[in-house]
Amino acid sequence: MLSSAAMHTPPPVRLRTIALPVEHGGWGFLAEPVLLGLALVPSFAGCAIGIATVAAFLMRHPAKLYWRNRRRLDLSPRFRLARRFALLYASLAATGFAVAFLLAGWKPLVPFLVLSPLLAAFGAFDLSNQARRLLPELAAPMGLAASAPAIALAGGVAWTPALVLWILLQLRAIPSILYVRARLRLERGKEMSRFPAGAAHLAAVALGIALWQAGLSPLSTWIALLLLLARAVLGLSPYRRPAKAKQVGFSELAFGLGYVLVTVLGYRLEL
Repeated sequence: MLSSAAMHTPPPVRLRTIALPVEHGGWGFLAEPVLLGLALVPSFAGCAIGIATVAAFLMRHPAKLYWRNRRRLDLSPRFRLARRFALLYASLAATGFAVAFLLAGWKPLVPFLVLSPLLAAFGAFDLSNQARRLLPELAAPMGLAASAPAIALAGGVAWTPALVLWILLQLRAIPSILYVRARLRLERGKEMSRFPAGAAHLAAVALGIALWQAGLSPLSTWIALLLLLARAVLGLSPYRRPAKAKQVGFSELAFGLGYVLVTVLGYRLEL
């Protein structure tokens, strides 16, 4: 027989479930702009922005855990730890942005200020358990991508090429989100339309070649966008290889990092 104390002993708290997001879909959209910016325009201020962006991203999960349970009179150890992690990440993010401001001035912070409504919209949907809807799924990567132009501005890049980095990230992110949503519905045997993903990929290819012809982006990025289009066509066709959601997610993570690598190499070699 178990003693009364043993029966009421709470299970051990797993720090990983509090400190890190449960879902991993956002890691790619977090890493891609940070890696793109730092690979092209490395600087101490840019590193501070990268650290601040990662910390702000990590803050979301424990802050949400605490916020949803803030009205409990007797907070469990789990929610007390969530509050501590949220404050730790918030302090790290604030410190990173403060260091960037001291090193590079106010300009690198402008992309975050401009795109903050998108992150706020995502946060509102997330708190109401509606983060899987299309609007927040599009808003999150658009907001997170602010780190790329911010890092570029911190390294002394002009406004236009910094903005182009953000655009290039959207040419990859928006069509990919539409593709993944359609692909997952297809794999689950649900009705879906191939048109949104196909049209978005075609528009991305067209805009990619326009940026290349204007001398604002490398040819390699346009080629990568063509490959993403081919991936979407095959992935939504009867000839695709059936895949689970986790497999599709890891595949997209690889495509995203490959897109960044190809873009960086293109900039280094062509521009």
